[in-house]
Amino acid sequence: MASGYKVKICGTTNLEDAEMAAREGADFFGVVVEVDFSPRSLTIEAAKPLFSSPSIPPVALVFNMEPERIETLIQELSPFAVQFLSPAQVSFVTYLKKTYPGVEIWQSIHLPQAGETVDTENFKEMVQTYVTAGVDALLFDTAAMSKGKMKFGGTGMTSDWDIVKALMDSIGGTVPIWLAGGINPDNVAKAIDRINPYGIDLCSGVEATRGKKDAAKLASLMTTIRGKRLN
Repeated sequence: MASGYKVKICGTTNLEDAEMAAREGADFFGVVVEVDFSPRSLTIEAAKPLFSSPSIPPVALVFNMEPERIETLIQELSPFAVQFLSPAQVSFVTYLKKTYPGVEIWQSIHLPQAGETVDTENFKEMVQTYVTAGVDALLFDTAAMSKGKMKFGGTGMTSDWDIVKALMDSIGGTVPIWLAGGINPDNVAKAIDRINPYGIDLCSGVEATRGKKDAAKLASLMTTIRGKRLN
């Protein structure tokens, strides 16, 4: 993998886009699995080709998936990591870490979109709980209403980066922190300068249409991040 800031291209729905992300220098790709509110969601069966012989490590994203189904997912897809979009039970994190030591556990923390009120202390407690539970990474993303439904990630909207920075500072670098939510080629440099995260995670910011990546946007994004990696 490249040194410096890591990149995960999320919401990947097809092999072509996964390979394109790898060619452009991304470090991971993410696949949304059986998430009813996501138009980019695939079933476990449909996701298998993306996980069978990936060029870069694949991450499976789940939301309120039953524990037994998550184990089926791990056994059938062998992802590099399972990323929980919904709050994972601490006991289940512990169980997965023990039972599937080769699979990383990532936890998304969804903040309101920028401008909305945030209970920072509550989020600090949540973040510390997951650090203590042993998650391998935390991803700060945005939750927002879309067409009458609350969406957790894939909204194309940013959260308050100052709050993200405060939450990140509260755990003092104990786990890798990814920044997601509304990142695109135009604001990624600003995001990196403001937050200095371990990695950048984005989906809609490099799409041509919902679920299909845009080669020019992806190339532009990676050119900017490569410049940051060299600084």
